[in-house]
Amino acid sequence: MNSEKTFLEKVESTIKKYQMLPLNTRVVVGVSGGPDSVALLHLLFRIKSQYNLHLWAACLNHQLRGEEADKEAELVRELASQLRISTILESFNVALLAKNEKLSLEEAARQVRYDFLERAAKQVGADKIALGHTASDQVETLLMRMMRGSGLDGLSGIPPVRGKIIRPLIEVFREEVEKYCQENNLHTCIDSSNTKAYFLRNKIRLHLIPYLCKRYNPQLIKGLFHTSEILREENCYLKAESEKAFKSLLKKRDDQCVILNGERLSQLHPALQRRVLRKAIQQVKGNLKEIMLEHITSVLKLDENRGCKQLDIPGGFVAQRQYKDLLIKKVSKKKDVFPPCSLIIPGDTYLPGLSLVLKSKIIYDKPSSFSKDSNEAYFDLDKMEKPLFLRKREKGDRFHPLGMRGSKKIKNFFVDLKLPREDRDKVPLLISRDKVVWVVGYRIDERFKIEKDTKRILKIEVAKFA
Repeated sequence: MNSEKTFLEKVESTIKKYQMLPLNTRVVVGVSGGPDSVALLHLLFRIKSQYNLHLWAACLNHQLRGEEADKEAELVRELASQLRISTILESFNVALLAKNEKLSLEEAARQVRYDFLERAAKQVGADKIALGHTASDQVETLLMRMMRGSGLDGLSGIPPVRGKIIRPLIEVFREEVEKYCQENNLHTCIDSSNTKAYFLRNKIRLHLIPYLCKRYNPQLIKGLFHTSEILREENCYLKAESEKAFKSLLKKRDDQCVILNGERLSQLHPALQRRVLRKAIQQVKGNLKEIMLEHITSVLKLDENRGCKQLDIPGGFVAQRQYKDLLIKKVSKKKDVFPPCSLIIPGDTYLPGLSLVLKSKIIYDKPSSFSKDSNEAYFDLDKMEKPLFLRKREKGDRFHPLGMRGSKKIKNFFVDLKLPREDRDKVPLLISRDKVVWVVGYRIDERFKIEKDTKRILKIEVAKFA
């Protein structure tokens, strides 16, 4: 009895420590028929009156092990009936889902299981979903994620509480659970798949941990469990600090884009830099699937000293450095802001995609002075060759900026202007044959400027229209 009381005290201590069960809580308990979930259901039943709990046992048949799985579902039904707890039973063909969605069996089973538990909780109006993960599961998870090269988030292991989900057994080991089941004459099933080293978790449980305990440290499991607790606490602290940092660096946030102060981001400690960037990606992408350390590192290395730089992020997103700003945004399908069109001389040329109109006329008397408005330009018409037309920039475009010797790439001209990448295709170019006459609204070409002997002047004014 003493060992049973100690076990109960441990579980109750965990429940109180993480405030898992407020009074009058409605709880769906995930029960597979194995020792962990059976012990969990029995324990919650025993403290039911203490917390005034309302309990349901939820069991999902994954249809992976035939009669064995059917027997487990029947065992759950019988146990729940003995405890006078209502049962929610479902079956689902996990193997078919894994095949159709190209998932591993483990991943498909996990997805189906959590979807089922969420539905069950919604069905009965439950506040909590209790799962039977133990300290032994925590150690196995830590080793799995170490092997895969996880960061601190992954090494923090299985959270005791995550949203509705609670794990009251997370601080007791599997051996303690099995002993509790024996002392209370609880019938359980052993999942035969757990005895086969097909999956990484099973290999760790069946081979790696016993080998390390025998050869190196008999107390290895307890040591690793305490390590996971320390890592989880430190991870919680870093999460709070990175949340503060994210809020202080945030300049804009919507469904399509997050803009951070990239200059100040680079001044943070690398640990915070990575976390802030991951949060920014998650804000736009909705998750961090396929986001690896190399993606985070590459984005943080975007060079701010050379204007705009861009990197693809898995899932149809990009990271873009625009001088002092860092943008994480969804890639929109490119569409022509405006198609190429001829310039009407004299007359009005409309660019509906830009809500612009170019008003042109021919002048024969040279004005005494010229407007300095960037939306008004004057050219020597006789230096131009027809056809004159407007289009967006193309790769390799160059021109001779007024007042400068030699030519310059349009791309570099835009970089010098610090014009955002997404705005560059919205700037029309006036073209004479294959020459750029005017970067509309910015600079005319030296070759088409008005000279002393100019006879005909082409004047163009740019205006907005509704």
